Amino acid sequence: MSGHAEAAAPPRDPVPPAPDPGALPAGTALRFLVLVVAMAVATFEMLSAVLRPYPARNARFLCEFAAGHDPAGALVDNVARYNAQAAAVKECAAAAPVSPEWYGPAGGVVVLLAAVAVYLLLPRWKRWRRGLVPLHGRDPRGEVRAEVARLAGTAGVRVLPDLVVDPAAFDAGAVVFGRAGRRTLCLHHGLLHVRRLDPARFQAVVLHELAHLRHRDVDIAYAVTALWRAFLALAAVPFVLVVGGSLVAAHLGWFLGADAVFWPAARPYLVKEVATAAFLFLLVVLARADTLRHRELYADRGAVARGADPGVWRARAEGAAARGRAARDVSALWRSHPSWEERCRVLRDPAGLFTLTGTPLFLLGAVTVVTGNALGGLWEAGPAAWLTGGLAAALLTVSVWRAALYAAHRGTPGPSGVRAGLALGLGLVCGELLSGTSVGPGWGPAHPEPLLFPLLGAVAYVCWLAQCTRLRLRDTPGTPSALRGAMLVAAVAGCVVAAAGLGWWMGEGQLWLAGAPYRTGGLEQHIREVFPGPWDRYGQYAAVLPWIAAVLVSVSAAGSTPLVVAAAAVLWIHPAVLLLRRPRAAGLRSTVLAGLAGGVLGVAAVAVVMAYVHSWRPPLEERGTAFGLVHLWWRTVALWAGVAVTAAVVAAATRTHRLPRALTAAGIAHVTALAGQFVLQSADGCLGPLRVMGDTCHWLPEAAWPLTELLVQMTVPAMFGAALVAAPLARLPRAGRPSAPAEAVRRPWPPRIAVGLAAALAVVSSVVAVRSASGGGTALAVPRRPPAADTDARVRAFQLLAWFKVGGQADMVALASRYAEFEKWFKESTNPDTGAFDGDALRPVCAGLARDTATARRHLGVPDPELDRSWSALLAKSRDAARTCTSTLDSDRNDVARNTRMLERLFDAYEQAGGTLPRLTDRVDTALEQWPRWKAR
Repeated sequence: MSGHAEAAAPPRDPVPPAPDPGALPAGTALRFLVLVVAMAVATFEMLSAVLRPYPARNARFLCEFAAGHDPAGALVDNVARYNAQAAAVKECAAAAPVSPEWYGPAGGVVVLLAAVAVYLLLPRWKRWRRGLVPLHGRDPRGEVRAEVARLAGTAGVRVLPDLVVDPAAFDAGAVVFGRAGRRTLCLHHGLLHVRRLDPARFQAVVLHELAHLRHRDVDIAYAVTALWRAFLALAAVPFVLVVGGSLVAAHLGWFLGADAVFWPAARPYLVKEVATAAFLFLLVVLARADTLRHRELYADRGAVARGADPGVWRARAEGAAARGRAARDVSALWRSHPSWEERCRVLRDPAGLFTLTGTPLFLLGAVTVVTGNALGGLWEAGPAAWLTGGLAAALLTVSVWRAALYAAHRGTPGPSGVRAGLALGLGLVCGELLSGTSVGPGWGPAHPEPLLFPLLGAVAYVCWLAQCTRLRLRDTPGTPSALRGAMLVAAVAGCVVAAAGLGWWMGEGQLWLAGAPYRTGGLEQHIREVFPGPWDRYGQYAAVLPWIAAVLVSVSAAGSTPLVVAAAAVLWIHPAVLLLRRPRAAGLRSTVLAGLAGGVLGVAAVAVVMAYVHSWRPPLEERGTAFGLVHLWWRTVALWAGVAVTAAVVAAATRTHRLPRALTAAGIAHVTALAGQFVLQSADGCLGPLRVMGDTCHWLPEAAWPLTELLVQMTVPAMFGAALVAAPLARLPRAGRPSAPAEAVRRPWPPRIAVGLAAALAVVSSVVAVRSASGGGTALAVPRRPPAADTDARVRAFQLLAWFKVGGQADMVALASRYAEFEKWFKESTNPDTGAFDGDALRPVCAGLARDTATARRHLGVPDPELDRSWSALLAKSRDAARTCTSTLDSDRNDVARNTRMLERLFDAYEQAGGTLPRLTDRVDTALEQWPRWKAR
């Protein structure tokens, strides 16, 4: 053979052996974790509702009413009122915690202890109740014991369990039970007779039970049983009796809370609480059944792998099919044992033990949202999202890897993630509808459209996980340690993305179900005040003001969150690293070129925006106000468009690894566009028809940098938009083309360097986005929202009484006492003839007035708009008078004019208190007189 011929046929890379899908944790353990979480949150929610005191004694209930909560009003209005005084409401509720937050967790601990007791006592109870007898009494020759010992050796069970017989069970079955260290194999009486007539069936049944021992899932089964019984006895039954009984009593008019003021508006909330509990109960039932079914299927597979005859299962399936299947289909979801047909199907093709199925994913989504909402009521949204989102992402990552490993083992395409994502998303939506804050006086959210975010986000997320997993498996050795290490890296990346998405939904996304949260709070008027300009005179301003108030502020708030910024970087850097790790990195060059082209497209869009705003820009002195904000909006739109279009084109046009490559290209386009717009902004005055802010030609990078910081913050969430756009487009059919030979693909080091540089710049921009918002944060002043005009008079009266009870009375008494002290001081410590006064006696009066005024201003305002204006004016005047008094008395100079101004201010505040406090007292007295009569009607 010539040397030329040898060079023409280089050796191909060896094909790595298919990895073993059994190297990762079994699906039974994953399902058991979902069940434990579902049962824990159900227990917490039910016991919290049972132990919650009567609402009139609940401090938070009163504090929210004092802030202006209207049970019959729109949820978005109540949210706006709460946000306007959120700090005051929290301080008010913390001052008198009548309903301790540890009630629910303490009840959960009691249920857990009860479950542990049931777990320990259940084996003894089972022996006593069934009257089990030792095997040697029914097997005097020891033939059965010898056969079971032989099968135990075949099954890989080293320690033979205790062997007993159930004399009252005439079916050919068996069961393994007992706690760790003391297992028992119970053979039914009918199985002993079957051993002689059908030895294959006897071996299949015994090997099935021994497989449970080998898989170590006996503890799971009995832990499930113990938790289930403790949950039923200590959580579900008390909830039905207390809360369900209260609902029935209230509906019939027997309950104290069923008066005409609150019951019509409170009915949806109480019904929702009962519906949420029923949904949680259903989740627990389904998760329990799914866990036990999966356990049985795994044992079947283990028994056949150790020598059991599959014909035993086929015979049972044929007999069951002859009896009909309608009833079995109806009850299949909550049965703890799979049907014989399903068992045969899994034995023929065990893909069901490894692939992503709908029921557990639906349960995972629902449990995740319900748990997150429950923890969000106790903690902040961030920690709750980390815990629940991280746990869900870890479980989902293991499930995706198991499915991908099995597909690689069988030589079939791996999971796409679309169906699994839809199942997960439906679970998220159902969990939100029944446990979130989306319900108001009506029976559902006012704007259900935002529910598309968790639904489509789940699809994009699972597709991202699945395709990154398939990409990673191509270069991972098949050893268990390598597989687990690679899966751990994927789980960490998935946890960051999942926690960010869930945190955004719990912190802000839920509010969109009631309406635009920022616009509802009066943000448009706030923008008009901060950025003055011709908002109503010109269409260029008026058309974008609602979008600025609703969208720009929202993406800016999200882009300033460290977790969202980190997740946006992980979304594209993680698949980019996987592409870089491939030995020959096929397609990387085209991905980099597409990203650079998308960046150029984004810069061109920014140039179009600059030309557009240049055509109607105002004089130089007006460009930093409303015009600057409108320019920022259109610049943000241009950058978002560049990122989204890049992801869409790459996802639709490429052949392999479409979603990872689309996100990698979108990340490169984002960084490139930000750099390009920085150059344009730095040379703004030199661009002729593209000039926006400048009129003279100068290179001003220091002036362009603040705008770039804002744009980084506002365009970081564009990577999530790119994922939502690219995920469905990546599933479009594409024309088949022959793959390039492996030896024809060169190692593309320039694209690798470009990707690494873009990733480094992305990390830097992420730090910039967080740092730019770390000073004052993104919190905006939310204007106070007055009660609606149609608010019931009795509700307004109760709001005033609630304000009076939780802090208004104490503030009024404190202020009246200070002015009484001032009046006494004036009579006793001043000389009307000479004008002299005792400053030392006045000093504690002014200091006390300053403290009491500061305390009252920190508390909730009066829920009545007219009274609140008078009360706020009094507090403001009292604060100023106290400050003037303190500064005058602390001064070394004895200035008569200054002393006179001080006394005049104190007298003005004193006189205003004499008019405001009695009016407040009269209104409270009127409400106190009317409320008992209203409530009795």
